Amino acid sequence: MNPTSSGLEQSEIDAIQESELTSTHASLLKYRDICVDEGVNEQDVDIFWNLANNVGEGIVELIYENSIKKLIMGAAADSHYSEGMVNITSRKAEYVSRHAPHCCKIWLVCNGNLIQTRDGRFDLGSSSHSSSESLTSLHGLDSALIPYGEAGRADHDSESHALSSLEDQSTIGFETMYYEEQRRRLEIEELKREKEQHDKMKREREEALSSAFGVTQIQYDEEVSRRREGEEELNRAKAEIEKMKRVQKELEEQLYIDCPRLLEMFQKERDEAIKTNEELLRHLNLGKGESSSHSPSSPLQWSVSNEPPAYFICPISKEIMQNPHVAADGYTYEADEFKSWLSHGGEKSPMTNLRLENHNLTPNLVLRSAINEWLQQHPYFFDLP
Repeated sequence: MNPTSSGLEQSEIDAIQESELTSTHASLLKYRDICVDEGVNEQDVDIFWNLANNVGEGIVELIYENSIKKLIMGAAADSHYSEGMVNITSRKAEYVSRHAPHCCKIWLVCNGNLIQTRDGRFDLGSSSHSSSESLTSLHGLDSALIPYGEAGRADHDSESHALSSLEDQSTIGFETMYYEEQRRRLEIEELKREKEQHDKMKREREEALSSAFGVTQIQYDEEVSRRREGEEELNRAKAEIEKMKRVQKELEEQLYIDCPRLLEMFQKERDEAIKTNEELLRHLNLGKGESSSHSPSSPLQWSVSNEPPAYFICPISKEIMQNPHVAADGYTYEADEFKSWLSHGGEKSPMTNLRLENHNLTPNLVLRSAINEWLQQHPYFFDLP
């Protein structure tokens, strides 16, 4: 509405528009209350209004500004509904259906019935012409809203209105071109955002797949490593078992070979020990008899028959033993002489020339007692030439 076409002062027009805005805002608040009463979250109900040349342009601008994806609006007044209705009679609905972005799906209803659904890309070639016609028609409709009492004044101004109609149409054409350009830019931006979102999702999917593959590869490598280590441990255990079997077999064979020899050696040692004890007992008995019947007073009274028994003599030093010990070969040696023998590399028995099983020495207490008793009976033995 402008002063030239309506015949009203600018202040009056501003007052009317202010009143309409107030009424519209009150209606929107009532609509919000209805939505809240029906269970809609109050935060999800936004109130917008837009000052434009007509309602259709305002709705389209709101769609672009707020990136509205879904819209339900009337296809016609409820009083114009008829059964089987398929056409849109509302100019606002027709304008919005043609000029809204393709990403916004529109359901056009009348009297609670779905009349049409606008989805998909619309014809861009005819949009400029249609919008021009729509704006021209709306402009004519706006002029037709002049009160009946002002008809004379409208006739008086018809000539000036005709002169300015060309300017108005030119202005509307430029505005339409501007909105078309804005719409195309918004569509391009929307396509860019969709492409960026698609690329982002693709990258995230590839990263997720790569990460999952990396984790799977690591787990596979760890499992292969564990299996390899297990096989190595198993092979080592098998080798150890085989080695133990070989050692056991060798021990059994060695035992089979050594048992008779050891048994023979033990029997020989037993016989020698028995013989030694018998000789010691006999010698002790003889010594007691000689001491009772003879009492030599000098070394010259000793004869060759008074030589010490052979088992008193160390096989190594060939002298009478002071500290006799039994070695692993079963023979008795002077302890110091046998240790000296070992320290000079002696690994075999001085008597049997067989390898000694160990270097342990056991004191021969019986023989030591016999030697000490014999030396007491022959105190001059070490003084003989």
